[in-house]
Amino acid sequence: MRFADATLPLWTCPNCGHRFVTRNMWHSCSQHSLDEHFKRKSAQIRKLFDAWLNFVKQFGEVTVIPQKTRISFQVRVRFAGAVIRKNWVECTFWLKRQVKDERFSRVEKITARDYIYSFRLIDEKQLDATLQKYLREAYQVGCQEK
Repeated sequence: MRFADATLPLWTCPNCGHRFVTRNMWHSCSQHSLDEHFKRKSAQIRKLFDAWLNFVKQFGEVTVIPQKTRISFQVRVRFAGAVIRKNWVECTFWLKRQVKDERFSRVEKITARDYIYSFRLIDEKQLDATLQKYLREAYQVGCQEK
């Protein structure tokens, strides 16, 4: 089911250039570079992040939004992302349903139908067919198709 506003143009903040579904939505209104997240991190951590990003991008175009403490991925809305740690990449994504899977280190129930899933990416082999299914759904959430 599509949301009524899924076809409306996104509002762009005149100060930072970030795009949002609703006008004047609260945000940190700051700009950061992707490279800031990888200072003093190993090349392996950057490789893991790039694998995660490419895994997410297999479903279509994605805007990468480096923020102060995390990196968000957006289509119409922000639906996935990453927090860069010393020894792993903390990957997150949003689904409109509950999923039971032991790979998730944290599940946040935002509303009755909204869940944020987190897992620690330490090996590219974790990006498997089951996760691909979840990410396809998350991408649809980002497009406001679910």
